[in-house]
Amino acid sequence: MTDLILSHFSLGRYVDFTERVRAAAEAGYVGIGMWLGDYVRLRSEGRSDADLRAVLDHHGLRVAEYEALRGWASTGEELARSRRDEEVLHRMADALGPGGNVQVLGPFPGSLDDAAQALAGVCGRAAEHGLRASIEYLPEMTNIPDARTAWELASRSGHAGAGLCVDSWHHFRGTDDLATLAAVPADRVFVVQLNDGPRVRAEADYYRDCTRNRRPPGEGDFDLPALVRTLDGMGVAIPYSVEVLSTDLLARETPAEIARHLAAATRRALSAARA
Repeated sequence: MTDLILSHFSLGRYVDFTERVRAAAEAGYVGIGMWLGDYVRLRSEGRSDADLRAVLDHHGLRVAEYEALRGWASTGEELARSRRDEEVLHRMADALGPGGNVQVLGPFPGSLDDAAQALAGVCGRAAEHGLRASIEYLPEMTNIPDARTAWELASRSGHAGAGLCVDSWHHFRGTDDLATLAAVPADRVFVVQLNDGPRVRAEADYYRDCTRNRRPPGEGDFDLPALVRTLDGMGVAIPYSVEVLSTDLLARETPAEIARHLAAATRRALSAARA
């Protein structure tokens, strides 16, 4: 059975950390994701790294994915902000790991080769903290719209710590090109984020739609069985992260209920895909 990770945003941005970890542990996840903005908030409120680590250790969990790095190929103040975010992400990994993946998001300015060189630097610095850089491709919102571009960027970086984050929402809202995805080496798919959605977008704005209207796996119209079978056929054998950003779920269910709901739905969807 595939192990599951509870993505940070599935429970909302600012759920109490202890409640988040307890909900994930009780629902059977092996790890959680964490957004750097929430980490900064927790530290500013007086929670130490040792406090956060003690909560994770008590429940037998770790942070497996770190959200997110932007502006890494920019210049000037935008690059300076990105480097400050990198330092925070590295501190998070040192305190809450071991290891894991940091999500790397576009867009990037300049050429693909320039971006690849910048990505190699991100990977080298991340490796010092046990992290790998997973490039999340997003149509419409960035110039890394698909698996082909993400893999080209990762491979041109020349660094083994550069790989892909495959988010089913962005896959199906984008090119839905399983053949291109299947050409990526299995060991360079670092993260799989599973969710479902309606066939027709609920809102015209891509960002609003993808942060409000996702559905638990198996409760929407995406062809998740095809995606799962493709990843299985490639030999991808990693925990799946469950990332369902849903204002409906957040309004109706407690964090513990959401964690259980998403875990049960994901396990059913994976079983159905592999039947």
